[in-house]
Amino acid sequence: MRDHFEDLYFSEDAIYMESNSRSFVRRAHTTNINTEAVCDMLRSPQNAHLIKEVYYPKWQTRTNYDACRLREPLVPEWPTGFGGLFSVTFHSKEASHAFFDALPCSKGPSLGTNFTLACPYTILAHYFELDWAAQYGVEADLVRVSIGLEPVEKLFEFFKVALAAAEAAVRETAST
Repeated sequence: MRDHFEDLYFSEDAIYMESNSRSFVRRAHTTNINTEAVCDMLRSPQNAHLIKEVYYPKWQTRTNYDACRLREPLVPEWPTGFGGLFSVTFHSKEASHAFFDALPCSKGPSLGTNFTLACPYTILAHYFELDWAAQYGVEADLVRVSIGLEPVEKLFEFFKVALAAAEAAVRETAST
């Protein structure tokens, strides 16, 4: 290690990382609460005709997730949750595309920002191997979302707009 280590960390980046780490537990808690609320809303029976599945550790791989997550919260009033990342699939590609396009948040492949991001994950990560991804159940039109720190009411508004667009796309496809 001594022969190969090279400290390339910019000192101002280290200062900001340390400063940002001070509020990490609070921000993680907010993200956990917001994401679970959004996933519950998306998975509600009223959206079942549009949404095929919401992939979130609360429902899939729960046993594995529980085996790995913190048992006790770092701060008692901020319990651990299921994280800020989820994926959603739809019954039609038209609904998926309309949902993604209309979702009024930033679009991009990053994770864990303080603001909500969405991306067409499979297209970005496996564009040249869509058949391979499909073998493992990863749909080409899957939308991945990383929830941020926006108030949950604002997030509900975001997703209601996107769901309305998906609904309109399905109606338009059915009428043609």
